Amino acid sequence: MAAEVVSKAVGEMDMGLMNLFRRKDEIDELFEKLNSLSEEIREDALTKLENMQLSVEQGLKVLEMAKKKFPPATYEWQDVSSRLIDICADKPYDEYIDKVEGIYDELNPNAKISALQFLATYKNEQALIAYLKLLRKDYLNLKSLPCGNLLENPRFPQILFPGILKFAENSNIECQIYLILLYYFNNDLVDEESLGEYKSQIVRNILKMVDKVANYTFKNGSIWDDAKYLELRKNAGIYFDLAGYIKAPEITAALKRLMNIKDIKLKMFAAISLLRHECEPAKEDIMDIAANSETRNWFYNAVVKMGRSEIYPEEYRNQKSFAESNMVEWLVYPTELGRMPDEIELMNVFDIDEKEYYLFRFRCQSSEHWKEKGWMAGVAGPFDKRNSPTTLAEGHTFSHFENWESKQPREHFESIVGSGKEFWMGLVQE
Repeated sequence: MAAEVVSKAVGEMDMGLMNLFRRKDEIDELFEKLNSLSEEIREDALTKLENMQLSVEQGLKVLEMAKKKFPPATYEWQDVSSRLIDICADKPYDEYIDKVEGIYDELNPNAKISALQFLATYKNEQALIAYLKLLRKDYLNLKSLPCGNLLENPRFPQILFPGILKFAENSNIECQIYLILLYYFNNDLVDEESLGEYKSQIVRNILKMVDKVANYTFKNGSIWDDAKYLELRKNAGIYFDLAGYIKAPEITAALKRLMNIKDIKLKMFAAISLLRHECEPAKEDIMDIAANSETRNWFYNAVVKMGRSEIYPEEYRNQKSFAESNMVEWLVYPTELGRMPDEIELMNVFDIDEKEYYLFRFRCQSSEHWKEKGWMAGVAGPFDKRNSPTTLAEGHTFSHFENWESKQPREHFESIVGSGKEFWMGLVQE
């Protein structure tokens, strides 16, 4: 009996060794295919690697291979070395951190980006330490900052700050670094002391941004048709929001200066920051912000979070106003209408299972592209009646940009909400 047990154990050990060598041979074969001149063969090999459950040893081998030079890909995102690192990053082990740090200098530029992205995503203190160490080597060459999930999951502030602020010397990544800093402030993970020696430079950069916006000359009077300004606007909002956490007299003065600009969204960020500086914006400025459907909900949520909801105008604290703002927030996305509508009107409210859907029509007479469309239909919501009034829409805000006269109100509603439900069901199934 004992002999049978021993024999079985030896047999299982032999099978285990055979499987190990077989797996190693499989990886070696895939590496050979990655050197093929055929893009199709390379893609097939990468797909097989993606679907494998790599052991630590196998993953380290894959990372080692990332140093090698492979046939050029048609597109940068197909770079083999970069993809090999991404494959390991998808199912990471702690042992990968030292390996990535060890091979970094021998990687091609695309693979270096993947390495930094991996280290900024892995929820491990050692990974973030390595991230800063490697970032220091190449930050001046970056066009964009690989920052992993530091925005979605800010962590380890004692490691990240103030060191990462040095890299704002590269103007290409300055705004992204300040965005990370803003998220850490918003989550109460840092304070002004965390800025160290870099506070004065941050102050100077905020003041420069204030000057750019305050002195900007619009070509045709509309911010929505000025691509250069829209890019400036996107970045300026980060600086003006961050300004609320930087207590300096010159910052407070600059924020007050922004109360005179025509862009209500940037004016809103300045007003919120003034409140953080314990300065009260003028009532007419608060009214301008709340009256603007692009900024209404954003401002309301901000003052509620700050415990200052009493300053919000009552006439815009209702579900119709919040629904309109939600609709416009969706419309201004560059991939949608790309601008605020010139006019928007509430046409109907549909009440289904304690949820309200708001059907609007809107038009843009000031845009040559959208003018011929006339009035178009859109739905905001649903909003939970039990929490009314609320700014929280539950995922069906949408528009097909169909002409209002093309359907009856209920037909527009059913068409739009049906598309929204199909979209979310698709995401759940994925």
